[in-house]
Amino acid sequence: MKQVICLVILGLFCSNAVLANRNEKVTAEAAVLVNGKNVIKTEAAEQSGRLVNGVAADIAKYPFAITLRLYDYFYCGATVISFSHALTAAETVYSFRSLTKNLTLYGGTSSTFAGGVSFQVIRIAIHPGFNPIVRESDFNIAVLTVPTNAFVGKRNIAPIPLGSAEVEIGTKCTVLGSGITNIDPIRTASTLRSADMIISSQATCARVWAPLSVKITSKQVMLCAKGANGTDLCRGDIGSALVCRGRLTGISFIINMQCDKARDTGYMKITAPGIRSFIRSQSGV
Repeated sequence: MKQVICLVILGLFCSNAVLANRNEKVTAEAAVLVNGKNVIKTEAAEQSGRLVNGVAADIAKYPFAITLRLYDYFYCGATVISFSHALTAAETVYSFRSLTKNLTLYGGTSSTFAGGVSFQVIRIAIHPGFNPIVRESDFNIAVLTVPTNAFVGKRNIAPIPLGSAEVEIGTKCTVLGSGITNIDPIRTASTLRSADMIISSQATCARVWAPLSVKITSKQVMLCAKGANGTDLCRGDIGSALVCRGRLTGISFIINMQCDKARDTGYMKITAPGIRSFIRSQSGV
């Protein structure tokens, strides 16, 4: 049974997948950095051949970038914030909040598949304001706990400082991610990637998402960014880090599943009081 589930996870990569495990439905979305239009195809479509639009990132420069694994397969993005804690989007782990034994964090390497170290997730704390029924829910953030000081002394694994000030519209930031590079067949990136993102206004974000009935109203707890040089977030990186001026500024949660550069992406804002106090209460950071 476990082998069958693993194959399902490997094929779907959090892409609106529904996994039956212990009679519980598991639903998640994910994203990757993709360049190109209409890369979301039907099962009968030809291979898109699109490549991740970003650059290979050296883990030594971004030691906070890790991935969340389910049954030891890549699942979504996460970010180290202390020697015992990491952040991700609440929607990616909500269904596992009482079933952590199948979740691990994997880091210390630029490779998606090899050379890293795995850490058992022992606790998941979902923000109490998160609503799993609403796709664009406020407070879409979770703290993952590993054994005390598990990250200490591990090569290329270190926490990133949290943002402490608002970032202005037009600020150039960086998003990190690993994920699929082709839709049919599904393939993951072989290395960590980075891409530039430009902070955009809430008004612009709300306007471009309105046609899809996505309500961008969380001005206090979220911020938006648009890909620079044709970059976009798509499947494979929900829960990944937005870094501005060397500090963790956001965790991705609203992404454009068409990967066509038409819409800004949404991030939980680390400096928002309701987000920051939750992180502090769960991690001490």
